[in-house]
Amino acid sequence: MQRALFPKDGLPKHLRDDFDIFWEAYPARKPNPRALAEVAYGRAVREGVQPDDLARAAARYSDEVRAQKIEAAFVVHAATFLRQRRYLDYLHVKAPAPEAAPRQVDEAHPLRAGTRGRISDADFVRWIMPLRQGRREGDERACWYAPTAFHRDWVRQQYATELREALKVRVLFIDVYPAMLRTVVESAP
Repeated sequence: MQRALFPKDGLPKHLRDDFDIFWEAYPARKPNPRALAEVAYGRAVREGVQPDDLARAAARYSDEVRAQKIEAAFVVHAATFLRQRRYLDYLHVKAPAPEAAPRQVDEAHPLRAGTRGRISDADFVRWIMPLRQGRREGDERACWYAPTAFHRDWVRQQYATELREALKVRVLFIDVYPAMLRTVVESAP
């Protein structure tokens, strides 16, 4: 027997008010299928999660989205937030730190001179300044290290041409910080 994608009563009546509180607290996103979120919400509550905790987690996630200025298209579907238990990440967190002053462009950064006019100041601060220069083990060629795989992939996709031209190289090596370098960079002021 095949299960329906949208059960007739995906959310028990006694949970509807609690779900509405969760739904109002959750950050806006289009599309964000409510019926799928209702099913995932009901399942989470059946598994022992308190409705108040889900609403609190949704509000904290919404605060994070707002503080980090995350575009609506990148907000996780509510059903995914619930099914993957992402709410656990927001249940026992400290209040968000006050927003830091915007970082200034480091004019002494080795890539600044070659990218001025090609990459905006905001993009340079966000994507290029976190790169660190180094050498890959067993390789004499220079390599640029990014803090995460996502950062590396984004820089490769968006800025590879500009960086190759700035560095006057045909092949650009960008990798993720090795564990030892990551520790040093994270502890830097």
